[in-house]
Amino acid sequence: MKITVINGTMRHGSTWHCKDLLLEKIAQLEKTQVREFYLPKDMSNFCSGCFSCFLKGEDSCPHADQIQPIVAALEEADLVILTSSVYALDVTGQLKALLDHLCFMWLSHRPNPKMFNKVGISFATTAGAGLSHTTKTMQNSLKFWGVKKLFSSKQAVAAMKWSDISDKKRGQIEKDMAQLAKKATVAVANIDQSSGPLFRKIVFKAMRNMMKKNDWNPTDRNHWEAHGWLKGTKPF
Repeated sequence: MKITVINGTMRHGSTWHCKDLLLEKIAQLEKTQVREFYLPKDMSNFCSGCFSCFLKGEDSCPHADQIQPIVAALEEADLVILTSSVYALDVTGQLKALLDHLCFMWLSHRPNPKMFNKVGISFATTAGAGLSHTTKTMQNSLKFWGVKKLFSSKQAVAAMKWSDISDKKRGQIEKDMAQLAKKATVAVANIDQSSGPLFRKIVFKAMRNMMKKNDWNPTDRNHWEAHGWLKGTKPF
């Protein structure tokens, strides 16, 4: 199983430890090949809002040298894992900056067919509140990338350091990671037979109708035409 992990922070805290535990549990079930990115080390720039990725193509992004390796790793993965601690009731600024850069491959712009048969996990931890909103931010990107099967894990650890987490909570986290690892492994193994999300079908159909009338962005329209989607070819 090829796994790509986007770590929303470089801090080796609760999120990092839980993610490592999840990878360990998956490796006990299936041989894995893991590629990890650490933010902001591997993508240090904020989106400048220049619209180049939308209007001229993603290669024209001023930060393409950092974005392209991440996109390539996402394309190659069977399982994509997004992780973030809760910062101000949301994902880290570093992760949000990356997600902003990747909007060009949303269903509403230039969907990437290589993302359509993947499993995605969003993973968040917090010492207090904000898990639902943080997870939703990550899930939104996975959904709009067209990922087929989605899981999430929310861990309220009630501690600022991994070493301060109670033994009881650690035991529960280990059980949760074992269960999630099993679900993800089964999902990857059966991804070809699993049904796609209704959300993806609805958004794709709506955007196909819009793209037929698209005279404002030839880059997006040409992408849809090249895949035959405007003439009825179905990607899923």
